[in-house]
Amino acid sequence: MPQLLKSNKIESRTYQEVIAASAIQNNTLVVLPTGLGKTVIAAMVAAQKAEDGKVMFLAPTKPLAEQHIKTFQEFVDVDENDKALMTGDTRPDERYKLWAEKKMFFGTPQVVENDLISNKVPAEDFSLIIFDEAHRATGDYSYVFISEKM
Repeated sequence: MPQLLKSNKIESRTYQEVIAASAIQNNTLVVLPTGLGKTVIAAMVAAQKAEDGKVMFLAPTKPLAEQHIKTFQEFVDVDENDKALMTGDTRPDERYKLWAEKKMFFGTPQVVENDLISNKVPAEDFSLIIFDEAHRATGDYSYVFISEKM
């Protein structure tokens, strides 16, 4: 298990460990029914990838992004001061500072798209991007733009 993973907080299942191991090595789309631990898998992968660079967890809504940052606080041993919530409520000048200083980001894709367009996101610093509800990645939805640019 990765050093940053709070293993005493996670009772992982074999299938989660297999999927996480694959996702650490390759781009991976994880499709599982609700309640089977996609967030646990994401935490396992993020704990490993955070050792190599910044991690971004995108969710389509602010409440979901807020939920994920709380869940990751339980599972991943990254100081709370190294995490940032990036939503439309975060001022653009503050986001620029956060992109430079923080290690783990939880936010909405529209904010990230806007910051990529204005060259505020140091894309090369990221070792992992997690797209929650990836089925939304169609047409002109921000997930599509982000995946192409990063």
